[in-house]
Amino acid sequence: MTKKILLLTAALAGLVSCTPKIFNQSGLRPTTSVKMHRSNLMPVFDEYEAARYYSAQVDFKDKSITGVLALSREAQDPRKFRLIMMTQFGVPIFDFSVSQDSFVVNSCMEQLNKKVVMKILEKDFKSLLMVDVPEDFPGTVYMPRKGQSRWGYSVNTKSGGNNYMFYYKDNGIVHVLQNGSFLKKMNAVFDEQVITIEHPKLDLKMVLTLIPQ
Repeated sequence: MTKKILLLTAALAGLVSCTPKIFNQSGLRPTTSVKMHRSNLMPVFDEYEAARYYSAQVDFKDKSITGVLALSREAQDPRKFRLIMMTQFGVPIFDFSVSQDSFVVNSCMEQLNKKVVMKILEKDFKSLLMVDVPEDFPGTVYMPRKGQSRWGYSVNTKSGGNNYMFYYKDNGIVHVLQNGSFLKKMNAVFDEQVITIEHPKLDLKMVLTLIPQ
């Protein structure tokens, strides 16, 4: 009996030590691994039937670009999005087509059109739009101690592992997303109004604020 208790304690300690930082910092602990549906992640952008427009600012090292980003979803394929960003004067910054299996750079300004930046933006947008999350998938559920209203899921997608955390704020739900490791680590906080994406090690940050229509 003592041996079984020791083995169980070691297994639980291993789970806690492997808990992603995003959950550890919020006091969430792994509870169970279950089969989940994509709707458990409450995809923010699946409800978009018409294009939405955001004021956008992209900071990369010592460069800062501001403009407007248009986000639209194709009627024929709800898992395919188009993201077009241009300056206030109509100068194109980038034009991406994003789907579960592809990331097409239709156009991009020279300062951003670097291979490493494109790979990062591909993973960022796929994770944010959840196009690479299967309809059904196994995942680990993270729940809080008593008195907290946060919860999270650790999910494996086609482009790698994603950790999603959720909490309530102003009668809405805020999504917190973290993926990647070291240089490519991405942190994102988003709801229906504001999206903030950061890569601290690369000095890359994007802030999108919904423009009311």
